[in-house]
Amino acid sequence: MPRLTKVKIEDLVAASKRYVDAQLKQADVNGNKLLTKTEARRLAKDLQDNFEASQFKLPSGSARVSDVAREFVVMMEAWAHAVDKNRDGAISTTEVKQLPRPLRDNVLNFIDRQSEQVSTAGAYASRDTTPASRIAAHDRAFGPSAVSYQDALARALQAVATDADSGLPGFVREFGGPDGAGVDDPKKLAAEVKALLKAGSIELVPVDEEIPTGEVNRDAWIFSISTTGQGDHGLWAIIDRQTGEASVTNFN
Repeated sequence: MPRLTKVKIEDLVAASKRYVDAQLKQADVNGNKLLTKTEARRLAKDLQDNFEASQFKLPSGSARVSDVAREFVVMMEAWAHAVDKNRDGAISTTEVKQLPRPLRDNVLNFIDRQSEQVSTAGAYASRDTTPASRIAAHDRAFGPSAVSYQDALARALQAVATDADSGLPGFVREFGGPDGAGVDDPKKLAAEVKALLKAGSIELVPVDEEIPTGEVNRDAWIFSISTTGQGDHGLWAIIDRQTGEASVTNFN
């Protein structure tokens, strides 16, 4: 299983808020919105040092749950952007080393959890964020497909990585990497496409979602691709449920 080397900061911040809120709710056993040092031991290990380092602790060593939650998310977002030296909107395992010590394990653990979702297709890899319940919903709505979900996912990755006009190569050729300049060199272009997919995500669209270019879920597995290299363009891979034929489309 390949390991991610970077994650999008917006994903990290959103996940951090959900994580700390859930952990604090669980640890605040009496529900008084005040976390004691004893209750803090119920937090996940990677949050205990954040509690210890909190600037909002009261003389008793306790801290208001709302203060701990807000401080954690604010610090995570501010520091993640501060160490994002190339301004690509992502934080890498190298940049993590520049974070304050209490935040490092939180980010590395998040990267590890995201890595567990990585799917590969030949030389390409991306994070599959499709909930299992959504795949089941497609099966109920449209019945058995000659092309399985996993096969469709692999074909989608391959297609979006290699379609020179509608896929990621077209965006990279025009806009390039983090510096915004277009890339013409084939090796550099291929490397940037791989990097964008690995740091990004791919997701099966919901059963009732319509995409602007008109393809429908009944006929195809439709995957939405999200990377930092496509600007505000929607990007989709469409895999025919019966033949496996792949196409790629984008829309601004």
